[in-house]
Amino acid sequence: MLFDTHAHYDDERFSSDENPLSVDGLLQSLFADDVKGIVNAGTNLDTCKKSIELSEKFDMMYAAVGIHPSDCFKYSDMDGVLQKISEMSKHEKAVAIGEIGLDYHYDFSPKDVQKRWFYAQLELAEQSGLPAVIHDRDAHGDVFDTIRQFRNIKVVMHSCSESAETVKQLTRMGHYVSFSGSLTFKNAKSVVEAAKAAPLDMIMIETDCPYLAPVPHRGKMNHSGLMRHTAEALAEIKGVSYDDICRITYENALRFFGIDRKEK
Repeated sequence: MLFDTHAHYDDERFSSDENPLSVDGLLQSLFADDVKGIVNAGTNLDTCKKSIELSEKFDMMYAAVGIHPSDCFKYSDMDGVLQKISEMSKHEKAVAIGEIGLDYHYDFSPKDVQKRWFYAQLELAEQSGLPAVIHDRDAHGDVFDTIRQFRNIKVVMHSCSESAETVKQLTRMGHYVSFSGSLTFKNAKSVVEAAKAAPLDMIMIETDCPYLAPVPHRGKMNHSGLMRHTAEALAEIKGVSYDDICRITYENALRFFGIDRKEK
């Protein structure tokens, strides 16, 4: 049973010729196979709304709502936007605030703007009682310093690129790490070391689809059905069976997002 903790099925690539099925058709196919949970992560108000709408269509689809660091520059009314995110976070299928964080690689938004939005959305997570899904690209120090100011929330480092030592510190603080298809890349030695450092009960897996397709599909459009390759790589790294890593990461996802599927 695979749980994709971070996806973007609202992305336009899923409505292109790359996907022979409709978005709904693809998701129906995935849920009929090994995929038993997906969190679609919003990045702006439009994609947050689409994430909620997808979660309403499929029992095993959930939503994370938040403003991505590369999108926060688009909004001048922070208070108004955060109020809308807060309202969406109350939806029964909204399970996290995200994806939020800092991105110093592309720098689409000024760093000071990113920092204000990141802090404000962590405050929102604290107020809502929801966990937070963190985007961190080339901003490790500032992300870590901001997160440790919030003792009453738990976060997951999405598509984890932190060092092994930082992973140890984060997991000691009660936070989780999630690994994407980059774990299978030949040049991903630091990601492999981070996975080795993470406790089994604080690891999750994801696609970040349609991006970061795992080997042997690297460069193609990613989807949750390809997550098995990431699971296989993680199982080998952690020295457990494929079935065990699927079960462990599935249970970790349910626990992290506060999802009760016992009655399903």
